[in-house]
Amino acid sequence: MFPPGEQFSYSNAGYVVLGLVIEQLSGQSYDDYVRAHVFEPAGMTATSAFDVDEEVPDLALGYTTQDAAGEETGVLHPNTDLMPGRGFAAGGGYSTAGDLLRFRHALYGGRLLGPESVALLTTGRVEVGPAASYAYGFFDRVQGGRRVVGHGGGAPGVCSSLSMYPETGHTVVILSNTDADCLAVLDHLKEHTPA
Repeated sequence: MFPPGEQFSYSNAGYVVLGLVIEQLSGQSYDDYVRAHVFEPAGMTATSAFDVDEEVPDLALGYTTQDAAGEETGVLHPNTDLMPGRGFAAGGGYSTAGDLLRFRHALYGGRLLGPESVALLTTGRVEVGPAASYAYGFFDRVQGGRRVVGHGGGAPGVCSSLSMYPETGHTVVILSNTDADCLAVLDHLKEHTPA
């Protein structure tokens, strides 16, 4: 679409390809690699990509008003029929607020990467909007005068956001089992983040 680094266009397919590259280079499945090199070192014991029909204790169901075509129905129902069979490199994984906080501490605490690699991973490369750029899997933006690094995600019945403030050490994790309720919290934070 354009030379690398000149523009931004988010792509789930790009993350699928990245997962396949990880499998080829490591000789492991994507799930096994991420578990061994991210989840376990970070102490993320409640994070995984479960099969959609797997019995998982304390698993929250998502609820949506969308149908399989993404059309609004006006009727709230569980999202289980709309979920992929199993999570993969582009999404569909499960986690908890505590595990995402552990990820933040492991990332900035040197248990996953050295400081130079963390800076490379989280420093924006391509402008995506006013005071916002995209790094390697993280948005890097200024909000309320403070630098925020993170990413959000969503699907029918699911809305999430991880916002890490590298300079202050603060972290905001928002997990919702609805289509877009986390967006209201993010909008509130944009308006009320102290400078």
